Amino acid sequence: MMRLDAVSHGRNFASIETVAQVRCANPDDKTTRLIVIFYAFGREVARFKRRNKRRTRLPHRDLRGFGVEIAGREFALIGTGIGHERAREVARLAFQVLPNPEMVIGTGVVGALSYGLRPGDIVLADRVIHTRGEDEDPEQISSIEEAHLRDVGRYLKGAGLDYSMGPILTSHRVLASGDEKRRAKDLTGAIAVDMETAALASEAAARGLRFAVLRTVLDHIDDDIPAEELTDERGRLRPLHATAQLVRNPRTMFKLARLMRNLSLATESLADALEAVAYRGRPPFAVEPKKKQKRTQSH
Repeated sequence: MMRLDAVSHGRNFASIETVAQVRCANPDDKTTRLIVIFYAFGREVARFKRRNKRRTRLPHRDLRGFGVEIAGREFALIGTGIGHERAREVARLAFQVLPNPEMVIGTGVVGALSYGLRPGDIVLADRVIHTRGEDEDPEQISSIEEAHLRDVGRYLKGAGLDYSMGPILTSHRVLASGDEKRRAKDLTGAIAVDMETAALASEAAARGLRFAVLRTVLDHIDDDIPAEELTDERGRLRPLHATAQLVRNPRTMFKLARLMRNLSLATESLADALEAVAYRGRPPFAVEPKKKQKRTQSH
């Protein structure tokens, strides 16, 4: 059963652009039977990739990822890298190479901004919010069309998968501490945070493409993650710096170990969710319904 997270509205947003309002595709254009799925880094879709052995290459050397056919439909899974600018650049190239897909999905892991979410939980976004900097007001990029939410929600429910629905925040940087995540929740009303969705939503909306956000939770809202110690300001791993930090601060090792355990939960859940969509609610695992998530609480 679907879960709704009752959220506060936060500040007034700088602008609102609804995907439905910009659907103005050329009537001569023919939508392809292709679903484009964007993810940030390879580990996010590794479980899904292993479940689908017959993969193909993407039709452009600068697009990282793979193609796969499932239940009679073609899927292109494309890695963007971490961050808003990288996601925007890759999305623009992808839509040049693969124009007019049937649907676009932003996927991957998110940080929890709600106390009711735990690692491995599935989040289906109904709105996309963006913060561009520390001193700028949040901006609502898009509202996801109700028909798309209904379709994806039906697929998840058909596979026995529960989920939470609410706004997702795209941050300009990693929110590494519980304090930062709670402030973001109060400011925007979002239930989860990532660094790419707003760029994907904007590029899809500009082309009148159907867009959905299907992600899974990496951490609890109060968890402090070692991202600032292990990555740069754009979220890219700094191997030498990370090694030095681990040597100087063994506590970081324990945080990293917990993060990797949570990532395993999140990626397994994400593989289930993507298969639910690919098989239209009847994936191979659906014969044994997944354990229901607890109802998300409002805070």
